[in-house]
Amino acid sequence: MPSGSDWSASFASATTDALSFYDEIMVPRLFDPWAELLLDELNPQSGQAVLDVACGPGTVARRAARHVGTSGRVTGCDLSPAMLDLARSKSPDASSAPISYLQCPADSLSVADHDFDLVTCQQGLQFFGDRIAALTEMRRALKSGGRLGVSVWSNIEDCPPFAALATALDEVMNSETATAYRLGPWGLGDSASIVQSVTESGFDDVTVRRIELPLIFDGGPRQLMLTLRAAAVATTLAELTEAELERLARAVDKATQVITVDGAIRSYATSHIVTASVGS
Repeated sequence: MPSGSDWSASFASATTDALSFYDEIMVPRLFDPWAELLLDELNPQSGQAVLDVACGPGTVARRAARHVGTSGRVTGCDLSPAMLDLARSKSPDASSAPISYLQCPADSLSVADHDFDLVTCQQGLQFFGDRIAALTEMRRALKSGGRLGVSVWSNIEDCPPFAALATALDEVMNSETATAYRLGPWGLGDSASIVQSVTESGFDDVTVRRIELPLIFDGGPRQLMLTLRAAAVATTLAELTEAELERLARAVDKATQVITVDGAIRSYATSHIVTASVGS
């Protein structure tokens, strides 16, 4: 059965064109507001060094660079060449820290020991094949007294637009495809298991908050459906006929009816934000 690691492999092999849907649709509506909230939890200071693991198109890294300013520095790591291409294509702000982007897996980070004040990981932990190894690497990268901030989506039922997509996939495709979708970003919804993994990796002062933010797809159900192009099920959907795709679109319309207002999807998403520190 496909799992979060299959999504990771899908991202790693995806083309820049395929991930443009992720960057253009999902980042401003979903990842931008959560990136600022994650950084608020860590309160980056001017001059600090920040490592962003599973940086994607640089959503958190770019904001962190603004926080730490020109006297700081930011490094973003990701396994996906296409994600890194998107990140590098964005011009830096003049008042921001320089950002270095590195291609490497989370469980083998290409960074020095004890080199960073803060490590962030926005919606990446659920995709890692060996979460303990990845978290241990993040701890290795932190200085004594450094802090970790990790966000992980709650259960898919707490993110109604995506639960609706899963319902539509189950109706039109099959339960295996729908389950593969559910086991991706929302496959680590138990906050206790996240806290346990962070603690087992040697971190101290581990805390978790469950936070809900509004989520709006102004383009309605069809815009929401476009997010499937950046999902692990994208290859399966690419094999559908035009008639089958239209049937799926109608199923998405039906599943999102209760959260669609005046043509726009108006709902929410829920995430766990975990913070921890390295003992001094």
